[in-house]
Amino acid sequence: SGKWNIEKDSTYRGVGSTNHQVVYLGQPGDYFNFTSDGHLYTNENSILDTLNYTISSDSIMILNFGYEGGVGKGLILFLSTHSLIISSGYLNTPGGVFGRTVYFYS
Repeated sequence: SGKWNIEKDSTYRGVGSTNHQVVYLGQPGDYFNFTSDGHLYTNENSILDTLNYTISSDSIMILNFGYEGGVGKGLILFLSTHSLIISSGYLNTPGGVFGRTVYFYS
């Protein structure tokens, strides 16, 4: 649990020929706040959201994390006192690349 500032959020948008990577650089006030009761409160690019999450060993399950409409299993790639990286991994399909990686700092 804890509040993490967003450094960078990298994802892919579009299908087929419109599929492309989008990198959002965190702004002051952007955060993911993981509470001890399994709620995740986010503020990213002035968009507020509330999600549920569960953690088991080195992975975290967050609804819609990797791609819209699915449950994203985010692998905790790196965790220290001041840095956190969560990635869904990337899936290459005939429709394009899908996945997400978010870099945090505290």
